[in-house]
Amino acid sequence: MKKEGVFNSKLSYYIASMGHKDMLTIVDMGYPIPKKADYVDLVLDKGKPSFIEMLKIILKELEIEKIIIAKEMKENNSSNYKKTTELFSNIEKEQITHEAFKELAKESKFFVRTGECTPYSNIILVSGVIF
Repeated sequence: MKKEGVFNSKLSYYIASMGHKDMLTIVDMGYPIPKKADYVDLVLDKGKPSFIEMLKIILKELEIEKIIIAKEMKENNSSNYKKTTELFSNIEKEQITHEAFKELAKESKFFVRTGECTPYSNIILVSGVIF
């Protein structure tokens, strides 16, 4: 039995399969995940797990070199924007429109749906390397 880290077997598999420059997208409850995309639905209840909780968990296991968020997050969800930018204070950040975000996210290796129910709580994590 695994001793620590991500215990959801599907999510653990996807994280372990990430290569350099692969994208993982974490989204809120209402995000329109593309029909043919691979994803893990972790919604337990409204707000659970939260967007920030999920980021902190994935940060323990995935090397990230860049994040991409929607510009609209800063104005429409300042709390999650502030927490997100603090979590990734030393990582490259890119902000694009929400519409451009949805198009780019289609290139993600997989999606993780959280129970987050605040607007624009979505992020693309670009995998880095550990050497």
